[in-house]
Amino acid sequence: MAQSVDSLLALLAQLRTSRYRINEQAYHTAVTFIRTNQDRLADRKNMDGHLSASAYAFQDGRIWFIKHPYLHTILLPAGHVEPGESPLKTAQREYLEETGFATHPINDELRGLRDVNVIKIPANPLKNEGAHVHIDLRFQLTISHQQRGQAELPTFLLGRDAAPGEFHKYFDQNQ
Repeated sequence: MAQSVDSLLALLAQLRTSRYRINEQAYHTAVTFIRTNQDRLADRKNMDGHLSASAYAFQDGRIWFIKHPYLHTILLPAGHVEPGESPLKTAQREYLEETGFATHPINDELRGLRDVNVIKIPANPLKNEGAHVHIDLRFQLTISHQQRGQAELPTFLLGRDAAPGEFHKYFDQNQ
């Protein structure tokens, strides 16, 4: 992973004391996972869990979502942190791949980090993966003015009322 474990833990500690509401249990689970899996954060074979990153970006007061191909639900664009990649770069890469939009990071002390989640991933026999968790770092990004490319997944531009409830806080924090 391109970002050091110490800088990642410092960023999470900064998020915890910021104005953004995070789940304390998810924070502690993430910190424990990162500390105990330092050398395996980008190892997809680690069935204890994987470090992942997701992103949201506003367009006209709404957020772009994707329909997850395996979970069949509306989610934020997301994916595994790859070796040599920071979670922020993962969020930007996945956002581009899944929605077709290039993005820029938010230029603040958190580099756009807004939340941390622990997501239970069911077993996927097609990928020969057992059930595991994703320690997901969620970033707010800004959509670039470049022309939109091809999206890998079905996308939906949703307002707060149409978005799944777990994402309402991102709309509320943006006001």
